[in-house]
Amino acid sequence: MKSIRITLVLLLLSIVTTVCAATPKYIFYFIGDGMGLGQVQALRTYFKTIDDEAAPLMHFYDFPVAGIVTTYSADSDVTDSAAAGTALACGSKTRNGMIGMDADTVALTSVAKRMKAAGRGVAIMSSVCIDDATPAAFYASRPSRGDYYEIARQGAASGFDLLAGAYFRDPYGIKARTAGNVFTEFQANGYTIMRGRNGYNIPQDAQRVLWLDNDSTTENCIGYAVDGDNGDMTLPVMVRTGIDFLYKKYPRGFFMMAEGGAIDHMGHGNDPAGVLGELREFDAAVREAYEFYKKHPRETLIVITADHETGGLSMGADGVYAVDMSIVEPVNISKGAFAQEMRSLMNKNGKSTTWEQVKSLMAQHLGLGADVPLTAGEEGHLMIQFQKVLDNRSEDVKTLYQNFDELTDDIFKLFSAKCHFGWTTTGHSGNPVPIFAIGAGAEKFDNRGWIDNTQIPLMLRGMVK
Repeated sequence: MKSIRITLVLLLLSIVTTVCAATPKYIFYFIGDGMGLGQVQALRTYFKTIDDEAAPLMHFYDFPVAGIVTTYSADSDVTDSAAAGTALACGSKTRNGMIGMDADTVALTSVAKRMKAAGRGVAIMSSVCIDDATPAAFYASRPSRGDYYEIARQGAASGFDLLAGAYFRDPYGIKARTAGNVFTEFQANGYTIMRGRNGYNIPQDAQRVLWLDNDSTTENCIGYAVDGDNGDMTLPVMVRTGIDFLYKKYPRGFFMMAEGGAIDHMGHGNDPAGVLGELREFDAAVREAYEFYKKHPRETLIVITADHETGGLSMGADGVYAVDMSIVEPVNISKGAFAQEMRSLMNKNGKSTTWEQVKSLMAQHLGLGADVPLTAGEEGHLMIQFQKVLDNRSEDVKTLYQNFDELTDDIFKLFSAKCHFGWTTTGHSGNPVPIFAIGAGAEKFDNRGWIDNTQIPLMLRGMVK
């Protein structure tokens, strides 16, 4: 009889443990914008071939649960961030360009809103604008992702505890032709507005926080990692600060969505070192959550995925069965920043600008012509493009977030070829993306084969108690 009672007790403990494991108290939802399988493989290859100071630590791609996610939207096999963000936030397909609404323009309820309604703390953060498509899908419902002013207003009315990102795209309703001030609306809804480094120390009496970068002139992002100066904010610091803020406020737990938005920017520009810089930053942000998980392993879930793939990135190109990360690792400038230096050089010197000055920029920032030798044919082609710039015959190459002069674009195409990074597009591809998970409830994402992006928030929603 005694043995039966012991068996029953052990069985009950097993059931309780299983239930607890499936209902995490702390949920981290990381979205790498534009982070497809090629991007993750690039990061793995980088850490495999370059001395890794973080080697003893776990990278997100080593998490025990991994799978493949489809990303198509309601009207296209190649999604945009609005439809993909809506799928990841709300669990429903919609048409490209739509935020937080289904294909029939019916407003949806995001997993973040459900977490807030259940008494959890909620933080939404991004390395790009907080009213960009992916973060917006967690708090807003609009027929167009371009309704930036109305999206920001819905952010002010969301009641979420922390919204953090670069800036707003239309804070005063100028583009919307509706005079207003979203900052006033945030303040009226109990938000303390922090800028830049000041946000690292959130006041203890802050009810809610809107945390934006100090530099509103580069509103698209907080700064690119490869440029070595992310201003006053970084995604890892946002995550760490968000953890401190929410953990103190919410004994019932919290939900945090953190987007590595600039991975997408670098993909649109076909910028190898830029992509790797953002991936490393994203990995470091996940590591902040992982350190928290190690302290609360039975109560914490970390899920990492992407909204779509950008650039059609591959390891290996042009028939070469290799990737040379030793060329990528020393690069200290993004394609956009290099283009700006080119403009500054041309504006300063005009027609007297020399090819030697351009070669100096390439050697200094990319190693091209120095550690990375150029053939006579390669240099000749670039010199022709340089002459076109001098003669004002060069047209800008336009991508979603930045424009580049033809010379800069060709320099970076050559650089990609040197390190054997392949690109198929300056837009999105229809390629699948990965999912990784660890912690309480992670088993829900395991052994499922291919899953659709709409399933992820539905599984997270099922964990709300």
